[in-house]
Amino acid sequence: MDRQTDRLCSSLKRCEAETKSRCADSLAHCGENPGAGQDPRRTVLYRGSLKSCNYQCSYCPFSKHRISKRELEDDREQWFRFCESLRESAEDLSIRALMVVPYGEALIHPWYWEGLGGLTKWDALEAAGAQTNLSFSAERSLKIFDQFGGAREKLRLWASFHPEMTTCEEFAAKCIRLRREGILLCAGAVGVPGNVDLLRRLREMLPDEIYLWINKMDGLKRPYTEEEIRLFQSIDPYFDRELRHVPADERLCFNRLFVEADGKVRRCNISGASDKNWYGGHRKDLFEESFLCRRKWCSCYLAYGLREEETNQALFGPDPVFRIPRRPGGC
Repeated sequence: MDRQTDRLCSSLKRCEAETKSRCADSLAHCGENPGAGQDPRRTVLYRGSLKSCNYQCSYCPFSKHRISKRELEDDREQWFRFCESLRESAEDLSIRALMVVPYGEALIHPWYWEGLGGLTKWDALEAAGAQTNLSFSAERSLKIFDQFGGAREKLRLWASFHPEMTTCEEFAAKCIRLRREGILLCAGAVGVPGNVDLLRRLREMLPDEIYLWINKMDGLKRPYTEEEIRLFQSIDPYFDRELRHVPADERLCFNRLFVEADGKVRRCNISGASDKNWYGGHRKDLFEESFLCRRKWCSCYLAYGLREEETNQALFGPDPVFRIPRRPGGC
């Protein structure tokens, strides 16, 4: 092992020790072993056929797709079909959380707000939300959500910051506006080393109650330096979790499903698909049967963060899918 690699390993070990300490503090803070002695608490993630975005980020393929009216109509119909199926199944299957994880930007389309509003008014579903770039009109969108009976205390947003398309000031202001409207959210960005100062500035602009996560940069083509890890860790106290190699283990994933527009199901966004379908009946069996994961590692948050592990619930509460910590400051 060379000297640089040895230093990086030492840095990661220190970060991991700090995270374990925070996890222990969170367990003590909540005063319980999360999930102990409870019925299954299941999570469903949904991805429609939408493959377009109103942003034009240079690295993103979805910004280059010109979506047709027919494609939008298909996405709308598929979404409402899924919402109806979830209303039918949530209570019996103990589905408590829904997360929309689109290819592109979904929340600029009113039907997603209509569906989320209709779903959150039902008692069975305790939280529902979506990944978003926050480019939607807050006033117009929340009005639709409210009109369809939406419960704002159940709404969750995973807000991604795209520095090519917006400023720290605009993004932070939108986050703060949504919190004032009673919406829980997290915010974050890809850990591009050249953006460290920009992301530190964004962290300073956001209130402490809004967690700012940092995702590792998949296209970096080199390890992060020890200094880069230190700087990103100062922004996101859980950044070290992005750098670990977490072996895939489907035994830790039976309380979640990833559902696509046509009903194809997976355990998560990167796993292999089942040969059965969400719309094929016997949905309970989908949670209980074994899929072929086909992955060696859980290499992104939606893979490792939703595993049935004490650390995930201790740090991020009963629904880790939304990436909103119990204690946003990490301490």
